[in-house]
Amino acid sequence: MSKMGAAEKLLNDPLLNEILDGLERDAFELCVNAKPSDDEQRRTTTQEIRAIRSLRGKLKLLSKSKTKPTGRGSVV
Repeated sequence: MSKMGAAEKLLNDPLLNEILDGLERDAFELCVNAKPSDDEQRRTTTQEIRAIRSLRGKLKLLSKSKTKPTGRGSVV
């Protein structure tokens, strides 16, 4: 199986998406509910969310057979 096919399979895998959705949701809740003084908690959970979103983005790029991103746009 090619990288493109494998990436597309992972991207569309219901179990993987359920797991990543749960991890992202849990990290987001921890971030939002962190004590105002707990910068470390917010920083760690924000990094976790970014890592999950980055993984999904890389899978999307690979599934379209692009090897290099065209450039970074603004983050919304």
